[in-house]
Amino acid sequence: MTFLIDFFIISVLIFGIALFREPLKARFGNWTAAFALLCALGLVLYRNGIIDVGTVLIALLVGAVLGHAVARAASMIQIPSIVAFQHGAGGVAAFLVSFVELTRGDHALSLVNEISGVLGLTIGALTFSGSMIASAKLANKMRQAPQILPAHTLLLLSNAALLAMVGSASFFVSSQAATFLFVAQILLAASFGILFSIRIGGADMPVLISFLNATAGFAAALCGMVIENQLLIAFGATVAASGSILTHVMCKAMNRTIAHIFLPNLKKQPLSAPKTTDSAEPAFSLKAKSSGNENDLKRAAAILKEAQKVVFVPGYGMALAKAQQEVAALATRLMGMGIEVKYAIHPVAGRMPGHMNVLLAEAGIDYDMLVEMDEINPHFHFTDAAVIVGACDVVNPSANETEGTPISGMPILMAQNAKNIICCNFDKKPGYSGVENSLYGRENTIMLLGDANKTIRDLSRCLNNGKPETTGETKSSGDITLEAATALACAKKVIIIPGYGMALAKAQFTIAELAALLTEMGVEVKYAIHPVAGRMPGHMNVILAEAEVEYDDLLELEEVNPLFGETDVALVIGACDVVNPAAMQMEGTPISGMPILLAHEAKKIIVCNLDEKPGYSGVGNPLYANPNTIMMLGDAKASANALISSLSRSVGITHHATHGQERTGL
Repeated sequence: MTFLIDFFIISVLIFGIALFREPLKARFGNWTAAFALLCALGLVLYRNGIIDVGTVLIALLVGAVLGHAVARAASMIQIPSIVAFQHGAGGVAAFLVSFVELTRGDHALSLVNEISGVLGLTIGALTFSGSMIASAKLANKMRQAPQILPAHTLLLLSNAALLAMVGSASFFVSSQAATFLFVAQILLAASFGILFSIRIGGADMPVLISFLNATAGFAAALCGMVIENQLLIAFGATVAASGSILTHVMCKAMNRTIAHIFLPNLKKQPLSAPKTTDSAEPAFSLKAKSSGNENDLKRAAAILKEAQKVVFVPGYGMALAKAQQEVAALATRLMGMGIEVKYAIHPVAGRMPGHMNVLLAEAGIDYDMLVEMDEINPHFHFTDAAVIVGACDVVNPSANETEGTPISGMPILMAQNAKNIICCNFDKKPGYSGVENSLYGRENTIMLLGDANKTIRDLSRCLNNGKPETTGETKSSGDITLEAATALACAKKVIIIPGYGMALAKAQFTIAELAALLTEMGVEVKYAIHPVAGRMPGHMNVILAEAEVEYDDLLELEEVNPLFGETDVALVIGACDVVNPAAMQMEGTPISGMPILLAHEAKKIIVCNLDEKPGYSGVGNPLYANPNTIMMLGDAKASANALISSLSRSVGITHHATHGQERTGL
């Protein structure tokens, strides 16, 4: 019976892990694996008995609260650092359990258990220190570049020899003396982990993370052998095996061996591509391109407008700039123009395996649009524009053109084969490898330097109306309010679209006042009600009824959608997902296929939202980049009051002018 229960829990764990292969099922897989671990924990406590229930409950409560707080606070950028830290926590748990079992003294351990305990001490301690170094590097608390000490390899070998000697000696001394040797073993293993990790640079960090994942699992399996718990052995071995496979995959993706990464050549390497005279491509030059001015944006937008196939190449810089939502919105806009869009995913583009996939999934991008390196590379020859967003080493031709650099021989995304390259990077500095990128100096490359979030947003606006909002040309809030008020004053028909943001801003009374003012000016005003605009069915109806809006003015989705094409202004108040055209234009997102209010069909759209961030679905809204959209960002109530104030000041002039001139518009 015991075996069957253990087998069932192990099967549930493996089933949960298997679901990680499919993005749409990964969240359920995560819950399934967590459930298996919780069952295993409860079973271990039940079988071994609890001497002090209070201590166990306090430890569980503290761990659960801290874990929940860290997970809630961590952003996607911090996830790699958090994962490395968690590996370190697993290492601590492993060497503490091993230390307690080896020094407890109330029962004799078999030789196999004792060997497992010493190995658990060693692997657990080096996993802990190595993971802390990796976490510090990923969190930018340490230099990303490899840190090499004098005689570094000799120090590592000496440390390893001492570990073997001290570990072996612990089998032949008294239990009291062995305790001191175990402490020494922990300290030596921790120093080995530090020496091992500090000379691994940022470019190889995905390999280090997956390797530490494997060592953490191995340490846990060794603990299972010490305490003779088959569940812990199986769970630890599963993690160790998956981490080892992932390490192999990462090394293969980088055309590296484990020895090459963990025992690098310590000779100083050339970091820049040599100049060539017989190549059709120009040598790398920092003066080759400008820094992304208005002309560059217009050129890039013109290329995208004429393109038939566009490939986005995301990198860690996209994660740092939190630009994935803007990239998704731009891609949606391009697809709406009939352009084929794909995303090229390099296995080590982020700071951990699968980092880019998760970031893009977070932005609601269809998983089928993410194409792995081997599959996408042949297509670059037929690609009209490769849009690089925060990527450097993974598109650096020097990997194939220059020998002796940290990335020489590493497979890259062949973006240089595209007809045009639009590079949205922060600057022209090398990536984590330190190798200058010869792609930046090519004739078919347009460099749009600066924060990728703003760059992509400007490119999207330039694509839509040919006039990006650049420094010195950005409209003031007063100008935006005047433009929106003018559009309302010139309108004959206005449809107001309330959303949950209106409820949060408590703006319903102000909106009702604005609607009354427009009605007084002779404008026909209706409200478009989406069934799920609030947090419960009928939410918007109740809120607007509270503001004494006539029930007959509230139109349901099926009734109002045919009217948008003849509507002069659609006024969106705190709504996002329910007016998001991506629901119709993109497949595989959380809102794909969901009926929406067709606000984008109105002649003019005024959006009074707090910001341009996606709604609860996490899907970027291309409506914000629509050339007919006026964005009034900030508190919805304040925006509505500003419109009322502007209309009240000019109602006499504007009302007279528009009615006297048949509302031709401005």
